[in-house]
Amino acid sequence: MLKKITLWISYISEPFFTSSLAFGLVLLKLDVSDSEKITWGLLALFFGALPPILVFLYEKKMGKIKDWMITNRLERRDVHLAWIFGSALLSLVYWQLAAPRLLIAFTLSIFVLSIVITLATFLWKISVHIVGVTMLVLTLLLVYSSTYLFGVIIIILVAWARIYLGHHTLSQVTAASILTILVIYFVFGQFGLATF
Repeated sequence: MLKKITLWISYISEPFFTSSLAFGLVLLKLDVSDSEKITWGLLALFFGALPPILVFLYEKKMGKIKDWMITNRLERRDVHLAWIFGSALLSLVYWQLAAPRLLIAFTLSIFVLSIVITLATFLWKISVHIVGVTMLVLTLLLVYSSTYLFGVIIIILVAWARIYLGHHTLSQVTAASILTILVIYFVFGQFGLATF
């Protein structure tokens, strides 16, 4: 029963889902028209999300990636490189189109985070689940309100699930959360958006 619960927690906290949810929360907060929000979202999907998704699906089909959670860190390399490429490309597109400051800060955070996490993954198996869920909680805290501090419980719950399943150690989930906090807080700080 406990294994089933931890598997569900892992599926729900899948990194693409949590980072997409965080991005959606940023879009909702923008002080622009709904059509502009849709445009910014479609650009994110095309330039930012599509490269890693296509690489993942191709490598999964070819057998280079064995499972949906990419539990073998060595199998993550190409998907992570596509993540760097996509987030860099999206950051440039947003910058050139003079996107709202919050959107640029969030996208640059993802770009810097993609580099840091990819470099860490070459040496060590870091939890991308924790990166995604920490990003989601930080988005709630920095973009909405410090009253979402209870979100830390979600990070702990996901960390526990990943450790229980044997996919990560305590140091791997802790490092993932700390790196995510440092990167996002630093980038948001450069834009004057680090509010707590």
